[in-house]
Amino acid sequence: MATINGRAKRFNGTAIDYVLLFAWKTGKCLGKSIPNTAGNWSFDYTENMIVGITYVADGCEPITHGPYEFVLNK
Repeated sequence: MATINGRAKRFNGTAIDYVLLFAWKTGKCLGKSIPNTAGNWSFDYTENMIVGITYVADGCEPITHGPYEFVLNK
């Protein structure tokens, strides 16, 4: 297993509401992460994947980044 870590904040410095991770090629939702008050979030994965990451915050337009490739170190 491996972990993706990130930090996401609104324009005013507060944490966003949640992070969605999805399979880039199919759009299938892989999971959701709720950041702590500092905006730090994480997501555990168990297989190689190519993902998009969408940051969602009330009152803000969603922001999507990707594709990112994550490969397990064996």
